[in-house]
Amino acid sequence: MENPAIALQDDYKQPVTDSDPEKSPFSLATASVQAYQAKLLEVTQANMQFAFEFAQRLAAIRSPVEYLSVIAAFTSKRIDMFRKHSKEIAELNTWR
Repeated sequence: MENPAIALQDDYKQPVTDSDPEKSPFSLATASVQAYQAKLLEVTQANMQFAFEFAQRLAAIRSPVEYLSVIAAFTSKRIDMFRKHSKEIAELNTWR
């Protein structure tokens, strides 16, 4: 099953030609909005999954040392996720 965000992004990347009446500025704007919404949905889903995993790990902690280890690991993972999602959304914004 193909990722809907990627499918929408690929549709938007198609070149516009004068012989294609369906690719009006309206349809290009619609494709842009749909790609942006799909990316936001993907980011939201990743954030929810991250929060769920983090809560599970916090609930399983048995010592203070383990607490610090979990916090450090998840902080690093969250920073990486934020960097990746920021880059992807910025790329969507440069298409306009």
